Amino acid sequence: MVFEPISAQTGTRHLSIDTKTLGIEISPTLSGIFFEDINQSLDGGICAQMIQNNSFQAYNVPDGPANEFSQSDTIFFGWTIVSKDGAVGQAHAVSDHPLVPKFERYYDYDPNDKYDDEQRYVQYCVRFDIEKAGAGYGIAANGYGIAPSSRDRGAIYSNNTQRPSLAVEADVSYDLGLYLQGEKYKGKVSVWLEDIDGNINSNVIQLPKLKDAWKKYTGKLKALRTKDSRMVIAGDKEGTFFLDFVTLLPEASKLWNNGKNGPLRKDMMEALAALNPKFMRFPGGCASEGPNYFGQVFWKNSIGKPEERLGFRNHWGYWTSQYVDFYEYFLMAEALGATPLPVLNNGVTCQFVRHSYIAPLETEADRQRFHDIFVKDALDLIEFCNGDITTKWGKMRADMGHPAPFNLKYLGMGNENQGKEFWERFDIMYKAIKAQYPDIIIISTAGAREAGREFDNNYAEIDEKYPDTYVDEHYYKGDDWFLSQGSRYAPDSKRGGQGLTYDRSRPTRVFVGEFANNNTNNAYRSTLAEAAYWLSLERNSDMVVMAAYAPLFCKKGYNKWNSNLIWFDNRGLWRTTNYYYQKLFSIGGNRALKYQEVLNGSEVDGSIYTSPTIDTKTGTIYLKFVNAEAKDKLINVSLNTTDSYTAEIEFMTAHDTNIKNQGDQNYYSSHPDAPADFNYSEAITPKTEFLGTVQSSFTFTMPENSVGVLRLKK
Repeated sequence: MVFEPISAQTGTRHLSIDTKTLGIEISPTLSGIFFEDINQSLDGGICAQMIQNNSFQAYNVPDGPANEFSQSDTIFFGWTIVSKDGAVGQAHAVSDHPLVPKFERYYDYDPNDKYDDEQRYVQYCVRFDIEKAGAGYGIAANGYGIAPSSRDRGAIYSNNTQRPSLAVEADVSYDLGLYLQGEKYKGKVSVWLEDIDGNINSNVIQLPKLKDAWKKYTGKLKALRTKDSRMVIAGDKEGTFFLDFVTLLPEASKLWNNGKNGPLRKDMMEALAALNPKFMRFPGGCASEGPNYFGQVFWKNSIGKPEERLGFRNHWGYWTSQYVDFYEYFLMAEALGATPLPVLNNGVTCQFVRHSYIAPLETEADRQRFHDIFVKDALDLIEFCNGDITTKWGKMRADMGHPAPFNLKYLGMGNENQGKEFWERFDIMYKAIKAQYPDIIIISTAGAREAGREFDNNYAEIDEKYPDTYVDEHYYKGDDWFLSQGSRYAPDSKRGGQGLTYDRSRPTRVFVGEFANNNTNNAYRSTLAEAAYWLSLERNSDMVVMAAYAPLFCKKGYNKWNSNLIWFDNRGLWRTTNYYYQKLFSIGGNRALKYQEVLNGSEVDGSIYTSPTIDTKTGTIYLKFVNAEAKDKLINVSLNTTDSYTAEIEFMTAHDTNIKNQGDQNYYSSHPDAPADFNYSEAITPKTEFLGTVQSSFTFTMPENSVGVLRLKK
C-alpha cells in the first residue's frame, strides 16, 4: 500500500522533519488513566469478586430513592430466596448478630448533620428459620447481572438482579468464602451453582455441624458448563442459622498476575497495562466528593480486612463494597508502573448536587473536627503511602502486606469545585500538607468547564495563593471543539477570559484530569478529533504535564456517561477506537522536534495533525499523525540527515466514521436475547505496515480518516 501510486486528485503532501533542532522535553507523566467508580466499574467490574451485596448491607440505605435498594428486611438485593421441593422457612435481615465485634472508628462524624452516624456501623446478616426443610431452604446469589434495558429501571441506577448472572466457565474453579453461625442447628448447609433452569452446574459443597459462633468456611466450586448461573446456599434441617460476608472469586489463573496485585479481573487489567499509563488517578471525580455527607469517601474505612470495611452508596447511585479500594488501587497503580494520584474530598460535597454538605468551621469544635477528619485524612494517607514501618500508618501498610512505601508524589483535593466555602477549606488542607510534606504536589481545580466565570475565578485563587499546584482542567466537548483547539496551551495563547497566558515562567502546571467527546458514544469520528487534540497536548507538555480520558470503564447497560474508553460485560470487553489512539500515542520520544505543518503545495493541509518527537537515547523518531479527511494522502517526508532508518507505520483507518467498536449498549452476554453468534470483536483496530529502509527522503501513504504513528528506528 505504501509505495503504490495514489490518485492524482489527492496530490502529494510534503513534510520536513528537522532531526537536529530539539524542542521541549515531553512530560514523562503525560499519558495516564483515571479510574472512577462509575458505570459499575468497580464492584461487578474490575473487582473479580462475583457476589453482589455480599455482606447484605444494601438495605435501609440513606439518601437514595425509595426503590433504589431494599427497604424490607425480607428482600435481599441481588439475591433470591430458595425453597426446594416444598421447603418452608423465613429469611430476615437482622442486626443483632454482628460479624465484626467492633469496627475501628476512625472518624468523629458531625453530630449536627441529619444522619444517625451509628447507621454506618450497623451490620446486617441473614437469619434463616427453617420450618420444613424439603430439599433445601436458603438463598441464591445472582451476581452482577443487568436488566434487559437500562431504560427499564428509570432513574434507578442500581439493579436488584433476579436473573442468574454469575459468568462461570466450564472446568474453572471458583474460591468460595462465607461466614456461618448456627443456633443449635443440627443440619448441613450446602452450596452449589445452578443455571436458570435449576440444573446443577458445579460440585456441591456440604458444611456440617455449624458452630454457635461465627466461623469462616471455604471451598472450591468447579463449574461444569459455561453458562450464567446462581450460587445457592441452603440448609437441609429444621432450625436456625445465620449467614454473612459471602465471596466467590475465580481461580488465580483468571485473575490479573495470578492475584498477586489484588482480586482484579484479568482482561480488564491487561487492557489497562497495554495503555502504558504513567499515572493513575482514583477513585473519582465526583465519586471522591460524594453526593452528601453520608456518601463521602473516607479512605480509612476501606483498609484492613475486607469484612471490616464499610460499604456505602456511592455518588453514582449504587453500592460500593470497598472489597477493592484504596490499598488495592495503590497495588494496581504500582503493578501498572503508574504513579498513584489519589483524590480526597475537603469537606465540600459535589457541586452538581448543590454542595449538599459543607463541613462547618464556625466553632472551635467544628474546626477541630474538620482537622481530625479531613486534614488528618490527607496527612495520614501520605504516611500510609510513604511512611516507614515504625510509623502508625506505615505499619498498617506493612501489616496489609506491603512493607515498601508506595512513593506518593501527588494528592488531589476536591474535584470540579468552586466558591468561597471550597477554597476556604482547600486553604486549610493545603497549608497543613505543605507544612509537613513540602514535596507533595497538590492538585487544585479549575472547575467543571474549559472556560467561563468559574474557570477564571478558580485560576485567580490559584494564581494568588497556590501557584505551585497542578491545576485540574476538565472538559467534555464535541468534535469541532477538539479539532479547533490545537493552540489552547501554546505559550502565547490566552487562558480563559482574564487576558493571561499559560505562563511557563511560573510553577503552575496543567493536569487535564478529564476530557472526552461525550456526544458521539465513541463513534470513530470522535477518535479523529480527540487524537488531533492529544497531539497538541504532547506538543505543549511543558505546560500540560498529565492528561487522562474519562471515564475509563463502562458496563453495558449501566452507562451514566456516553464516552467510555472501554466497554465491558460479565465475560469480556470492547476497546473503543478512543482506547486505541491512546495506546498508539502512549509511547514516543522524550524530546519534541521542531513542529512543521504538512504542506499541499504552498498551502497548509489543515486536516492533517502531527507531533514529531525523538528518543535521544536510541535516536528513534516518532511522527504521530491524524488525517481527519476521507481521502488517502501521499506524504513526502524530508529528513535533514543522511542516517538510515527502518520505517514502519501503525495506524487505524475507516471510511465510515460512525462505527463503534462496542456496538449497541444492550448487546452483552447475559442479555436474555443475546444472539447465538455473540462475540467481542472490534470493528477497527490498529495494524502495522513495514516500509523497509529509508533515508533522507521517502514517501508513505496516510490513509483516509487515519490515526497513527510513523516510527523511524536507526
